[in-house]
Amino acid sequence: MNRWIERGVFLLAAAAMVIAAAAIPTRRVQEDTQPEIYVYRGYAAATDAPWSEKSLDFAAKRLGHLLETYFTGEGYRRYLAVVPDKAQFTEPPEGYTPAGAQETADYLAQRLPVEEIGIAPLLSLEDYYRTDPHWRQERLHPVAQALADAMGVSLPDTAEESLHTLAGEFHGSYWGKTAEPLAADVLSYITSPLLDGCAVYDYETDSTGGVYDLTAAEKAPYDLFLSGSKALLRIENPAAGNDRTLIVFRDSFGSSLIPLLAQGYGTVYAVDIRYLATDALARVVTFPEEADVLLVYSATVLQNSVTLK
Repeated sequence: MNRWIERGVFLLAAAAMVIAAAAIPTRRVQEDTQPEIYVYRGYAAATDAPWSEKSLDFAAKRLGHLLETYFTGEGYRRYLAVVPDKAQFTEPPEGYTPAGAQETADYLAQRLPVEEIGIAPLLSLEDYYRTDPHWRQERLHPVAQALADAMGVSLPDTAEESLHTLAGEFHGSYWGKTAEPLAADVLSYITSPLLDGCAVYDYETDSTGGVYDLTAAEKAPYDLFLSGSKALLRIENPAAGNDRTLIVFRDSFGSSLIPLLAQGYGTVYAVDIRYLATDALARVVTFPEEADVLLVYSATVLQNSVTLK
């Protein structure tokens, strides 16, 4: 019965958020201001993340409200990591400068009660898909390890991991939108006995699955990771060897990263406040009084932060 009540509260909160979002005026964007998609050394990128102090101030306001509302207790350790926009590793078109991940993180860290974890130096262009803005999970071990080290948690050795590849080619969101042709990607994912044993509870559907959703991947390959766009998930790892909790506030880049981090925690919450408003969280979930709280967002989302609720 409690699970049905929990789901009902979640759906009511989500419905209220949709109604509120519909009342927000949308900005009419002229055709000549649409982001340009260009190709650099075989990799497509977009001019969609220029530096915007106004957007960062709004992000700081939303994330600050989140932390102040839920995570002021002494048992919470708060962290921030910014994922570089792929364009940062390219030579962009004349007149466009992508916002740097380090500068973005520095700006927010000065305005939020968080410890900044720099991950940009660990990444390069090759860590991203050619046809899509996202990063490749199989290249994220250095990032996951840096985050784990900063948060004081141990990740298991990679010896028991296996790399699998989805059948067929992966055509990302930039496919077919560039002046010159692109080579297709392949989408790979990491498995291990520990990851296979993780259970992912979806608050919206009141269902439990694994960290990889092969059914969702049939329609949208990147949705393989944590079933794609989900407002609130809870991952239980019975083989973690500890009862520590990680609460991640994230965008779609977190979908492929969080399974790697989940290997070091007994419980992980994955929250996307683009789909579930901050003020609605308390009606849906009660977080433990001691946890690591990680804000991990792409520079692209932070420089276009109107989506944060």
